[in-house]
Amino acid sequence: MSNRPTATLRLLCGATSDGDDLLEVSPPEVNVLVVSTSRSMTEVVRDWRSAVGSLPAGFGLVTFAEFTRSAAPADTAGGQPARRSVSGGDITLTSMANPGNLQRLGTAVTLYLDDWADSDRETVVYVDALSPLIKENDVESAFQFLHLLTRSVEHSGAALVVRLDPDAVEDRTANTLQPLFDHVADHTDDASGIDLDTIHDLLGNPRRRFVLRRLFEESQLGLDQLAADLARWENDTDDPTNAERERSYTALASIHVPRLAEASFVTFDRETERVRLCGGTADLDRLERLLNWPSGEE
Repeated sequence: MSNRPTATLRLLCGATSDGDDLLEVSPPEVNVLVVSTSRSMTEVVRDWRSAVGSLPAGFGLVTFAEFTRSAAPADTAGGQPARRSVSGGDITLTSMANPGNLQRLGTAVTLYLDDWADSDRETVVYVDALSPLIKENDVESAFQFLHLLTRSVEHSGAALVVRLDPDAVEDRTANTLQPLFDHVADHTDDASGIDLDTIHDLLGNPRRRFVLRRLFEESQLGLDQLAADLARWENDTDDPTNAERERSYTALASIHVPRLAEASFVTFDRETERVRLCGGTADLDRLERLLNWPSGEE
């Protein structure tokens, strides 16, 4: 993580939680601040455990999804944004009311950076979706906010990772913001660039088609669960034997899931054994077209 650029913009389509696993952090050794307009504290923690595993040593969350009437006075008062500790680890929550107030959001982030300034752990600030902040303001305001934010994290020695769905903003907007970052990582490439012979080979296998259909239903699953579901389907039983489950598990782990991952249909975390659809693949019409390809549909 020490080689990470100070500020990274990740271009990624899909759900807000897509991209948590791309932070490439070692949880026991980092402080992580997540800024989210749509996810609640419970959702962020759940998604993080699913995508990454254990929680960071220090975990902060600035969210607009937790806002309630009881939080209103603390958030709208003239003082600093209010924070509260949450049980279940070193978790601190800041509830914000107005995503259009970028100055107040910047203050909330700075408070976390100041708190962690003397920590011997590295710090990552992660904005899980930039487009909602742009829509609540304008491109110029978003540019100014990001300019100040990149300077703040650089001054504190932290890293900044910002996720932007390029489908949610105009190309001109994305091009305007990109120069603010040290590195732009494009994760929008998906299976659409694979030649038809490769698609035919990949999806001509019923097990691989089953994996994609199953993941389309739930977005991400553990390998054990996928293997159990496959064993039920292949053996037409609600209670497959251990041997049947083991055969399915071995086939998925050693052959089929890695093949789908190489083709960017899915991502596969071998440490946590979690399999999820890639952001660009999780599109109903396109996925149905791909899954029908072996039967003759392009």
